[in-house]
Amino acid sequence: MKDAPDAILRGEQAAYLDTTLAARDPLLTEMEAYAAAHDHPISDPEVAALLSAVVAMRRPSLVVEVGTNIGYGAIVLGRAAPASARVVTVEKNPATADVARAFVARAGLAAKVEVVTDDALGFLAALAGPVDLAYLDCIKEDYPRYLELLGPKLSPGAVVLADNVLWKGLVAKPDAEVPDKELPRVAGLREFNRRITSAPYAGVILPIGDGVALATRS
Repeated sequence: MKDAPDAILRGEQAAYLDTTLAARDPLLTEMEAYAAAHDHPISDPEVAALLSAVVAMRRPSLVVEVGTNIGYGAIVLGRAAPASARVVTVEKNPATADVARAFVARAGLAAKVEVVTDDALGFLAALAGPVDLAYLDCIKEDYPRYLELLGPKLSPGAVVLADNVLWKGLVAKPDAEVPDKELPRVAGLREFNRRITSAPYAGVILPIGDGVALATRS
């Protein structure tokens, strides 16, 4: 989720694109308000729309989300995936995971979406594939490692999406203009962006939300 309005697009462009979004779902709208009130970073509505469209096109059997938070992305993924699909999502904080499970249950997806309480790297190391679609929205400096762990477990033609890959536009700035505390995140995201747009991935960086990577793996 952007921490400032429209950090990437120009204001008028973002305002126009907002008008193209479907009517807001009541549960997702409630979750957006909850996230704002409790300082939980979640995907932007336009990113949720992209996730829904890509999942509907790919029709994955196994979806993996790295970074559950309160379950916003997991619900979007679960709703868009085929009825027979599984969505497995990981959240390190037990209390936050419980909030996510409650929202998932309210969405009627408790049988389809599994919220795992674990460290993301450990979860991915132990994960059994094949994974048809993965969505990354977790610790930004760890994105390259997430991709390393996921790579061998992806099915042919699998799709990988990742949020916040432009990180408030900082990835495009010279290091001298990047705050010191952001340098590890920026370095990790630059490396991830390089990998996700290079073989064996065919990827693109989309300037929506806070930047979204979309790629397929051959």
